[in-house]
Amino acid sequence: MAQPSSALPPRGPATGSAARIIDTTAVAITSAFAGGALLTQTVIVPHWREMDPAAFLSEFARLGPAAGATVFPFEVASVVLLSMTTYSTVTSRRPGRFAWALATTCMVGTFVLLPIYFLDANLALLDPAFPPQAVHAELTAWYRWNWIRTGLGVASAALSCIALAAGRREIVTTSG
Repeated sequence: MAQPSSALPPRGPATGSAARIIDTTAVAITSAFAGGALLTQTVIVPHWREMDPAAFLSEFARLGPAAGATVFPFEVASVVLLSMTTYSTVTSRRPGRFAWALATTCMVGTFVLLPIYFLDANLALLDPAFPPQAVHAELTAWYRWNWIRTGLGVASAALSCIALAAGRREIVTTSG
């Protein structure tokens, strides 16, 4: 049975359609990041691992910074938008808040991996003095770390979809 609008909890700092735009955008951006991470992990990294080490270093120097500059803004935007949505849903005690919190935690995890591993690894691979004989070992490590990052991104996208659906069910239930 639908509750009167006066009985519903307040929506928090972002209200009504603004909150729906933010949470929907959070899901879209997070899904775009997850898709990019999955593409990198299943197509690009295996290609790198098959390449001659010297050719890989040349390609990575040419394309690596552009790839990072493409993916990083999606990661930052996802963390920001998921954090906003989580804050709003938790403070207003709306459905889906636990899934939003988990989605945010997963995306923050992808971000934390940057200084833990990826920053130093990428800078090392961009260094012209990086030894070609060390490429295989470094790409093996990069591949493993990137599975963690990819898994966190995909989990975040799935959890944010679940959270969005839970919030939409609330809207349908309370407005009908």
